[in-house]
Amino acid sequence: MKFIHIPVYTLVLFLLTAVYGFSQGVSYRGNSAANFLKVDLSAKSVGMAEANITNVEDASCLNFNVGGISRLTGPSVSFSYVQWLVETSLGHCAITMPTEYGTVGLDVSFFNSGDMEETTLLKQDGTGKFITASDVSIGLSYGRNLTDRFSVGLKAKYIHEDLAAVSASAFAFDVGSIFETSFLNNMKIGISLSNFGSSLEFNGNDLLITHVVNGSATNKEVTGVLQTNAWDLPMFFQVGASTYVMKTDDISVLAAYCLIDSRDYGVRQKIGSEVELLKILRVRGGYRFNYDEATFSFGAGVKINAGAMGNLFFDYAYSDYGTLKGVNQISLGLNF
Repeated sequence: MKFIHIPVYTLVLFLLTAVYGFSQGVSYRGNSAANFLKVDLSAKSVGMAEANITNVEDASCLNFNVGGISRLTGPSVSFSYVQWLVETSLGHCAITMPTEYGTVGLDVSFFNSGDMEETTLLKQDGTGKFITASDVSIGLSYGRNLTDRFSVGLKAKYIHEDLAAVSASAFAFDVGSIFETSFLNNMKIGISLSNFGSSLEFNGNDLLITHVVNGSATNKEVTGVLQTNAWDLPMFFQVGASTYVMKTDDISVLAAYCLIDSRDYGVRQKIGSEVELLKILRVRGGYRFNYDEATFSFGAGVKINAGAMGNLFFDYAYSDYGTLKGVNQISLGLNF
């Protein structure tokens, strides 16, 4: 199966080059659609301020670095729920399965706004009608260990957005890799590129209009359709590293750093740490730099050996978003 190496390397190089092609001398801030794709939906990662893109324990890695799925030695499932900003919510569920030819995965991410009262230019206090906004992303992934220390992964996904009576769809790819070094306690280095794909353009009944012809003696009406622009997906590139600064039978301390560069905001950095006690209890913390509102995160989790059922993970994370208040998040994982 060595023939797979060249296409994978070529794809990684192409995508990493493309992430900078759009950014030279142009500002794209506030110019992305489907922004729920920016949110990290793994409580393990969020507890460390999203700094950890290299240490993989369960199927939740499909959300932050698809290059890690081949490091899972058996079947894995994960579920996450996020009480997101302004009374909205997000969720993620994933499953991975190792095969003779690599590891395959399937994951679904969703966003729901809840009910929102409709307002118009004429009725700015509300029309009495309630609308909702919802998003979904469905991804199919494949990962492979190219060597005992280097793994890569690719995810193809379908993205759909609904807003009242209009909707839009797109297709995108994520690509990632993890390399385990032989120095600094086997430090791991990871890269990932997310949401490289087509644009979203809304269509639907809310764009249908009726126009009265100017000067018509009979007030003749003609129908029309409002034209909308296409909006790019929030593509972003991450590179990170992590290593154990202490590791004994009773306690281990993991430190992680990540740099993220996106098409619609400037370069940001994240640092985080996880302390594990007695190979059961985990305590996490981290901080984000160059964010408008998001700052620190902290969290905790437990790893339970469930015997024949495998390992069970339960994790919680809290993130501070300044004037937007805090965000709570929980995750559940099971490795068979």
